[in-house]
Amino acid sequence: MSTNIEKSFTARLQTQYGNLHVPRISYGQKTFIKRWYYEAFTFDAHVDVSNTLCVHPEAPADQLRFHFRCIEDYYFIYLLTASHYHNYAISNEHRDLISAFTDNADQTSYNLLDANNRIVTLDQLNGDTHNLKIQTRGGRKLSVRENSKVGGLVCTGKEGGQVLDFKLDIIKRGAK
Repeated sequence: MSTNIEKSFTARLQTQYGNLHVPRISYGQKTFIKRWYYEAFTFDAHVDVSNTLCVHPEAPADQLRFHFRCIEDYYFIYLLTASHYHNYAISNEHRDLISAFTDNADQTSYNLLDANNRIVTLDQLNGDTHNLKIQTRGGRKLSVRENSKVGGLVCTGKEGGQVLDFKLDIIKRGAK
């Protein structure tokens, strides 16, 4: 499987709830929030969300850029940052959250959906600004839930949440 450079691109993303950010970058340290779920055999009241993708209306708009690498009409999404998590993959983890992880064979792949919920790729998008939804290969749309001090947590919606509408601003087409 090789990268389809003609369908790959770099972009900035915004949502109807604000800008995307990663707490470790925003606050410069590990970040914990109150645990919102039950877990047997633990006494920890807080959970580390340092590498979780979050959305907050006051997050800096320029903190993150995203590289959408197209392979067989699916996108693998990577963070482009000036610090921590540069080139980390955006992937689903065990609590339904979308987080930054090192590149590996088990990372989540995504589809882009137009206003009619049809799968689209870069070659079908004219211009540089688009409103899209993003869904996992398994068909779960990226959503937001658990509004906390770091903002909403981006998730797959498996455990609830509001579907995110992304404003995609393409910076570079044909990105490697």
